[in-house]
Amino acid sequence: MLGGGNLTRVVRIGSTVRRTAGAWTPMVHELLDHLRGTDFDLAPEALGIDEQGREVLSYLPGDTVADRPWPRWLWHDDLLVQAAEALARYHRAVAGYRPAVVSSRLGTTVLGAGDVVCHNDFAPYNCTFSAGRLTGVFDWDLVCAAPPLHDLAQLVWQWLPLHAPCEELAWRTPEGTARRLRLLLHAYGTDDTCRLDDAGRFVEAVIDRVEATRTGILQRAADGEEVFRRLEREGHTEDMARAVDFIRSIRPTLEGAVLRPR
Repeated sequence: MLGGGNLTRVVRIGSTVRRTAGAWTPMVHELLDHLRGTDFDLAPEALGIDEQGREVLSYLPGDTVADRPWPRWLWHDDLLVQAAEALARYHRAVAGYRPAVVSSRLGTTVLGAGDVVCHNDFAPYNCTFSAGRLTGVFDWDLVCAAPPLHDLAQLVWQWLPLHAPCEELAWRTPEGTARRLRLLLHAYGTDDTCRLDDAGRFVEAVIDRVEATRTGILQRAADGEEVFRRLEREGHTEDMARAVDFIRSIRPTLEGAVLRPR
């Protein structure tokens, strides 16, 4: 069984990965098929359903960082740029992909004006790496319909990173965080679908992204979903609350970086 897999059991069989399928699987496989015709080459190939009813995906080789503390190389500037550029490529790749309903294991959403099919969890723990290079992005079963800013806020939170101060991130300073944010935004680029001309609103979007994730976990845990109860027990929601406090504490510095992304 592969590591990670907070929401589902994942096993590797040869050059394939098998995961629990659901009502969302056909749409997710359609998305992955769409991506194969674009320049976004980091997603797995959808290979159908096996005899046990599990979805079959191509295996993405490389290292993962599911367990913290994460290695220091993960925070290299070059990898931050790669992640931002990869997300921008993904958003361009799905700009014209308009399914009637966006289905995921978290429910269904409908694309509105300005929305795209967001990955919804474009974070280091959902990526593979090799020799300091980003080589793959997995866990596509949490997709949702939302503006590109939804994914970009997640990228800023998880890759900058904007976690609360801890020993793992002892090297970080507010000034260094602002520098990395400028680097990230320059690498991602902006257009009319993801405007950053309102720095306060952008930072608020990042805060909202963290708080929405925390609220979602708490609600599903209260509903009795064991995987989310485990996430709460492991302290993830407490970490998110601390992250929000940290973001607010350096908010002026972050807003200044948004206004000067180059």
